[in-house]
Amino acid sequence: MKKLFLVIVIIVVGLGYFALRDGTDEAVPNVPIVDDGFRPDPSNATFIFDEGPVTLEKGRREVEVAPGSAMKEETLLTDFVGYGDVNKDGKNDAVAILVQSGGASGVFIYLAGYVSGPVTYKGTNAIFLGDRITPKSVSISNEIITVNYLDRKESEPFTAEPTVPVARNFQYQGGTLIEK
Repeated sequence: MKKLFLVIVIIVVGLGYFALRDGTDEAVPNVPIVDDGFRPDPSNATFIFDEGPVTLEKGRREVEVAPGSAMKEETLLTDFVGYGDVNKDGKNDAVAILVQSGGASGVFIYLAGYVSGPVTYKGTNAIFLGDRITPKSVSISNEIITVNYLDRKESEPFTAEPTVPVARNFQYQGGTLIEK
């Protein structure tokens, strides 16, 4: 009986050691993404634009351009959303194309992220991509965000249909999206 007890104690201590040991001596280059099917939903996030924060509700926000004005500025989340890990924490993040319009003839296209933190997700700064461009895709691979869209030649007016393919890369650094 004593031998059985001693064997059980040795096994428990051994398992406890391996379960609780500090693996700081082993280099871990990247935390692998656990693809459990979870996709963060940026439709109620707050994003930081040049004019200040914009909080979406169900993928949109509408505000009066001026008090009492019939003109409204509208911010919309598009269907162009990419998923992957931008901050190397092993959790899926989202990057999305946002559209702002109203008050003038422009239709302004932005890129913004919805990034995991220690407790919850948080919207990032919004980066202006262009006026009246045609988004084609947004994706994340190896922490790099790629946006593909159609633009116009510099000599063409904004009324011309976008036909020039453009690919731009971004990354998340120090809590901010930046162009790479």
